[in-house]
Amino acid sequence: MAKSKGYELVPKRIPLRQRSSFYKEIIAEFLSSGQQSVLIAGTERKPATLIQGLRKVIQVEGTMGVKVLQRSQEVYLAKD
Repeated sequence: MAKSKGYELVPKRIPLRQRSSFYKEIIAEFLSSGQQSVLIAGTERKPATLIQGLRKVIQVEGTMGVKVLQRSQEVYLAKD
């Protein structure tokens, strides 16, 4: 192991992939809230990342009647 080169190679098994339910939780909470539309705030994610994750969950789960919208740098969920 060559620490003098500015890096170190450490033998380690690759952990199993863990899927995040972060976006799924957002959709579920929105649906149970009874609100017509909500602003999603405080995620520390870029709007494009947030939109992509939410739309993927809506598509995969087959959630009907929910739209993801972006206005400026803000992301919203709205019911049709």
